[in-house]
Amino acid sequence: MIAALITACKKEPDLIGLDLLPEGDYLGMSYIDTATIIAYTLAEDSLPSDELSTSILGYMNDPVFGRTMASFYTQYRLPANNVSFGANAVADSVVLTLVYSGVYGDSLSQHTVKVYELSDTLGFDNIYYSNSEVAYNPIPIGQVTFVPNLKTADSVDGKYMPPHLRITLSQQYATKLMNASDSTLSSNTYFREVFKGLYIAPEPVTTTPSGALLYFDLLHDNSRINVYYRNSNDTTSIALPINSACARFNNYTHFDHEGASPLMLQQFAGDTAAGNQRVFLQSMAGTKVKLRFPYLKNIPEKANIAVNEAILVLPNDDAESSLKPPSQLALRALSDTGTYKMMFDESIGTAYFGGRYVNNSEYRFRVSKYVQDMMRNPEARDNGLMLLISGSSLKGDRVVLSGPGGTASRMKLIIYYTLIE
Repeated sequence: MIAALITACKKEPDLIGLDLLPEGDYLGMSYIDTATIIAYTLAEDSLPSDELSTSILGYMNDPVFGRTMASFYTQYRLPANNVSFGANAVADSVVLTLVYSGVYGDSLSQHTVKVYELSDTLGFDNIYYSNSEVAYNPIPIGQVTFVPNLKTADSVDGKYMPPHLRITLSQQYATKLMNASDSTLSSNTYFREVFKGLYIAPEPVTTTPSGALLYFDLLHDNSRINVYYRNSNDTTSIALPINSACARFNNYTHFDHEGASPLMLQQFAGDTAAGNQRVFLQSMAGTKVKLRFPYLKNIPEKANIAVNEAILVLPNDDAESSLKPPSQLALRALSDTGTYKMMFDESIGTAYFGGRYVNNSEYRFRVSKYVQDMMRNPEARDNGLMLLISGSSLKGDRVVLSGPGGTASRMKLIIYYTLIE
């Protein structure tokens, strides 16, 4: 088999991946770029999504991946024990402020967001996933329709404010805060028994393609609830912070990928051969891609090979999309139980391993040790690899990759090797 592969690959290489090698190191090597790859898309189940640095809110209609909705749950806190609003306190307004940290999608899309009061308790020590839910009162206590402004800072109460979203909460909720008992306001332990937290969710966007996912920094000092009120002595305000002591988590919904690419849905249904053309990666517990190289162990059938370099090339097959591809992918080995394991190649360092989007066209991973081990240990069990979007709990990214049988470009494994006598 090796003789046939060497003969087939004596044409001039296309140089993809050679920049990963020090100049001159590939001289005198042979190479293979026809190793069989089986690749197909799987639906992700869920991801841990509690206490993340980014909270995502929005609704997108994607012609390839279908509909996606992001919402989040969060507590807020008293700024100190034994808060008092004073005698005859009356609320003028209560405003929820959320500081922006980014956007994915159409930044000019109009959004409608509603705020609900939780009727069940959030637990800081609980583990929440992207499909977790907590009960809330279905009557909203706040609503706003807006086009996000992530560029212009503002001044609120005479102080600088970074770009943010402001949602005025209902007078009924404001009155509930003003009428809270001294016991409720004595500590956060008692406060959370009455004011359990908030659920913030978007309304659907009906046009396709349209929508966006908005990123918020809930740990920013200006992400909080401001209560503006007056009492017998003064007109004043108090800030109820959202901070690292607050339980919070993101919820992601993909509506069973209704309306998504038929090719992707075929792969979900078990047609792994459909991945030969294209495969699909989506963050926020959307999709992942299974990879297998079933015949690597057969390549050195009649010759000893030293693998000098093995590069997995993953071309973007949707480069014209207005949605920016993720900057970094992740590649993990699969254990016998289906859990992910870091590959030895990655342990050498991320600069060595790769996975970044390069040349505005593709991703590359260096998997030399993995390939060499497959060849040297043909009897060893191999469960394949899983391709993911790096940091997918925190981002709305998606990308379509060429499969191993792609037309204009294809997924391939390039192996540079030396024959050993």
